[in-house]
Amino acid sequence: MKKHALCILLLLLIGLLSAQPTKNPTRAALYSAFVPGGGQLYNHAYFKAGLVIGVQGYFIGSALYHDAKADDYKQQLEGLSDPLTIQQIRAKQKEYQDLRTSDFWWMGITMTLSVLDAWVDAHLYDFDAQKEKLHLRFEGDTLLLEKRF
Repeated sequence: MKKHALCILLLLLIGLLSAQPTKNPTRAALYSAFVPGGGQLYNHAYFKAGLVIGVQGYFIGSALYHDAKADDYKQQLEGLSDPLTIQQIRAKQKEYQDLRTSDFWWMGITMTLSVLDAWVDAHLYDFDAQKEKLHLRFEGDTLLLEKRF
């Protein structure tokens, strides 16, 4: 299973780094949805890719940590009979479950923002080249927009 995932990831990264004069916004969004920072790598926005990978990695690690702590407190409940201790341990367990849920929400929010960023960047990838083809001209009282092909 790990070999298959590694092969798929390697093929995806090769596809991301292939040079293209224009970028496909849908492809960028899908890469970003499935691989943290994938759409940014596809768009050659390496700083943004590192930022997305770091933020997503932090939230994934934090969620795993909070899940493990919640499980630890759940295991501590086994065999206890003191109601006060049970209440305290359940409160700590709930606290870590809430933190884990918060991490999941933040992962979703940052993933959505990453997908949107990759989509917009792909649309604007050749903006400088296209900008050179547009010219504003004034003729008397008229403003003209001219596009050269």
